[in-house]
Amino acid sequence: MASDLERAFKALSEKKRVYDRLFDYYDGNQPVTYTANRLKEIFQGLDAIFTENWCSVVIDSMRDRINLTGMETPKEVSEVWEYLWEDSQIKLESDEVHEAALVTGESFVIAWPGEEGKPEAFANDPRLVHAFYSEANPRLMEMGAKWWVEGEGVRMNLYYVDRIEYYLSGKDPSSANAFQAMGVASEENPYGKIPVFHFKIHRRSVLGDLHNVIPVQNGINKLLADMMVAAEYGAFRQRYVISNADTLGKLKNAPNEIWNLPAGDGMGQQTQAGQFDATPLKNYLDAIENLSMSVSSITRTPKHYFFSIGSNLSGEALAAMEAPLNKKAQDRIDRFTPVWRDLAVFMLRMAGKQVNAREIQPVFDDPESVQPFTEAQAIQMMVSAGIPLETAVRKMKWTEEEVEGMMEDKKEEEAAGQKSLAGALLEAERKFNVV
Repeated sequence: MASDLERAFKALSEKKRVYDRLFDYYDGNQPVTYTANRLKEIFQGLDAIFTENWCSVVIDSMRDRINLTGMETPKEVSEVWEYLWEDSQIKLESDEVHEAALVTGESFVIAWPGEEGKPEAFANDPRLVHAFYSEANPRLMEMGAKWWVEGEGVRMNLYYVDRIEYYLSGKDPSSANAFQAMGVASEENPYGKIPVFHFKIHRRSVLGDLHNVIPVQNGINKLLADMMVAAEYGAFRQRYVISNADTLGKLKNAPNEIWNLPAGDGMGQQTQAGQFDATPLKNYLDAIENLSMSVSSITRTPKHYFFSIGSNLSGEALAAMEAPLNKKAQDRIDRFTPVWRDLAVFMLRMAGKQVNAREIQPVFDDPESVQPFTEAQAIQMMVSAGIPLETAVRKMKWTEEEVEGMMEDKKEEEAAGQKSLAGALLEAERKFNVV
């Protein structure tokens, strides 16, 4: 049976190559894939690389809808949590966590006291961290592992419920045997929980939102490269000469070049020059658009994220078009919420505060695009139908803080109105008495 160190080394080694490729596609570092080896040979000297990166659109459109804004905590720990939130910059860390999870299918946060003993939490590159789960209970993490380059060697930490083990190897370790226990081989974990927090968008397997997009992205890039080559030939058409004279190497196909062609001898084929027709680029554009629409359908990303479809769409039309993406974003939020909650509980425990996980609620922005006019119309219709204003705004997913603020403003406005009315009555009474 393989040791935990061997399991960690194998898992981390295997995932790096796969995740490197996914991040490359997201960043736009995409190779041009050819359908035949002959084409690859012909175009291998092509200096320019043409890509139309829809992978970033798919990820960014989803990430923009998963926005962690805070945590609702019990009042007795709210001040402590506010310090932890700001000190660890969890808002910024959450953006990296969500992005990595969407690209690869998983991401990690590791929390542990820093050098000064203060609780700290950091987003970690999923290529550097792995989580191992119990076969009997797939939700129970048995061990976490992290490796990274430090100085002239590679560090490896193994995280358990009761301890953390520390290992070190030289550069480019070829096996788990290259790792040796460090001077301080282990450290006690007094918190009774593995400090590795694992964010996943699927439980059955680790698949990100680019899994089904990459093959289509390859097709788009191939068509784009072909179109750019065809456009170059179209702007600078290929010419031909039919002649009995030796013209090889003497005629240059370039702008402002004048060909001095010898006349025919009157026998056989006469000297003739011409040019080939340009390849119609619309064929490529139509094919690229069709593949882009496939990306839209596969990922449930609205079509107007890929192409302009008009600027006169109503709020209801936009809401209907974005509904599948919003539902997908809400699913991601629902999957990330328990992990953020567990992280908050753990950080408060490191700060000496015991809190029940049920008392903490991560707060996310509503993934739906806000249409102020449409929202105002909906609230007005509900109020006209007899629904109290407070209930109407709750149905529009206003937060409790926003509802309370509105009610306070309403009370102040009513008090100011009554004061103005009383002042007007007193002024009228004064004038009447004077008369």
